[in-house]
This record gives sequence, structure tokens and C-alpha cells, in this order.
Amino acid sequence: MELESRHLRVVCAVAEHNSLTRAAAALGMSQPNLSRQLQRLERALGGALFVRHERGTSPTPLGSYVLARARAVLPAMDELSLAASRHCGAVVETERLRCGATQGPLGTRLMPILRELNSTAEVTLLSEDSGALLCDLVVGGFIELAALVESAGYEAPARPELDRRVVATAPMCLLLAETHPLAARFEVDLAELTGEDWVIKPPADNRIRENLTMACHERGFEPVIRYEAGASEARELIRDGYAIGLGLSTFRATPGIAVRPIVGDPFWEKNELVWHKTGPLSDIGDKLVGRARVAYQEAAEQSPARQARQDREQRQRV
Repeated sequence: MELESRHLRVVCAVAEHNSLTRAAAALGMSQPNLSRQLQRLERALGGALFVRHERGTSPTPLGSYVLARARAVLPAMDELSLAASRHCGAVVETERLRCGATQGPLGTRLMPILRELNSTAEVTLLSEDSGALLCDLVVGGFIELAALVESAGYEAPARPELDRRVVATAPMCLLLAETHPLAARFEVDLAELTGEDWVIKPPADNRIRENLTMACHERGFEPVIRYEAGASEARELIRDGYAIGLGLSTFRATPGIAVRPIVGDPFWEKNELVWHKTGPLSDIGDKLVGRARVAYQEAAEQSPARQARQDREQRQRV
């Protein structure tokens, strides 16, 4: 059995994700298929590459040896292949355009855009809470594109290998039950939320907890972050009156949930696209961002957050 780049990508993915299941998802294959490939590779190399334990997986000494060389070899192989194709004047197409996205408006809306820009590619989507992890996957060549939503002013550090482009920035809104007393207001002051129970996304590395805590401290109180939940669970907690939360500017209308601007707009979201500077999307980045901005605006115009801000502006002019 001769080593191929796909074998090295399996090794890197398992090490990166510390889990066979997450590695398989990142590579767009089933977990049993990945396990079989890894076992064949281990037999060919004459030893185990990883050991499993309660915290996931860890490389063996042989695995660490192979991993170090794989991480050195793969970027050079990818760059050589891409450069050779461009040198020959070939239209560089990739077999798959793998997109990773944090929770936000761009993930699913990028699918038709990518298909339009590269009609022969198979387009896939991976949802992930961690924007930093998605950037790592782009750097490692496991995905070609990442769509991120971050708290403005609390962004992850820039990576020299990556091209990072802003699609839109916008104020976030307050989400609360329609039966909440403050839902009768056309806007809510953050200071009025003292003692309220909040629900936020699981922290991962999105820094929303830090953003919320700092903003509330400036208003003289400590936020009570009672719940950490995904999107569907958070909607239920808010709708049923157990918590309040922050919503994106593209928040979809949900029965039972009121959407209100916050005085002074203390929370801002930043929607971004990230790809490798030498990757297959580098030549179409401007077109991709342009179409993504149109898709974002369409989503924002359909959101009750847009109407809530317009209502506030009209009242302020009166």
C-alpha cells in the first residue's frame, strides 16, 4: 500500500478533531469508512497511529511522527498541484467545495452561490460552533470556505494564510417573550435587564459571554447567564419566558418571541467569509463576497429585527 495525500489528510483530521466522528464529518465521509481507512493505513505502516481514551484520541509515537510529516507535506502538495494547473492555463476546478459555517445567515445561502460559481463541484456544508476550528480546517485544507459570525470587537486573531472578508456588520437585537413586560417597549435599555436570566450559545470561542458581560458591567450590573443552548432550545426558552437572549440581524420571525432594539446598540455582529489565499476560491473571492452580501441583505430584509429598528427610527423622528 502506497501512501497518498488522502491517507495523510485522514491522519491530520483525526489529530485536529481529537475524534474519529468529527474527523469523518470534516472530511465528508462516514465514521466507519474513516475507521477502515485508518486501520488499513496502520497495518501498512506497521503500528497504531492513535489510541482512544475518554477524552477522545491521542497520537502514538508513530502517529506523531507521521502527523508531523503530513502537516509539512500536504500544503506543499496542494500548492504544487494548484500552481501547475494555473501555469498550464487550466481552469482550476476542485472536486468538492466544502464549506463550514457557524450559526448565522450565510451557511445554507452559500450553497447555491458556490454551485453557480463552480457548476462541476460537489458542494458540502459542515456546521460548527467554533469559528477558530473552522479557520484551522481551512488552513489544513479540510474545507475550502468558512462562514463566520463573530461579535464585533471580539474577533479571532487574523491568520496570515487566510483571506478574511467582511460581508456585513449589523446591530444585534434583544429577544424576549411576547408576554414579557418589556416587550411593550419599542426599544429596551440594557440597564433595565438587571436580574433577567440570559440564554447564550455554548461559548466555544465565540466570545459572546465576554461581550455580554463587558457591556452589562458598563451599565452597572452582572448578567445572569442561566442557560447555554443551541438555536432551537434557546428559542423555546425565550418563547416560554424562561430567558432573554440576543438575536442576529437576520433572526427569523418566531411565534411567541418579540424582537426589540437595544438602546445604543451595544452588541454588533460581524459576518465574514474566510478562504485560503492559495486555495481554489482565491480567484473568485470578489464574486463570492458580492453574492454573499446580496444573500445577507435578502435575509435581513425578511427579519423582524429590520422592522423593529425601522419602528424605533420612526418614533425617534416624531
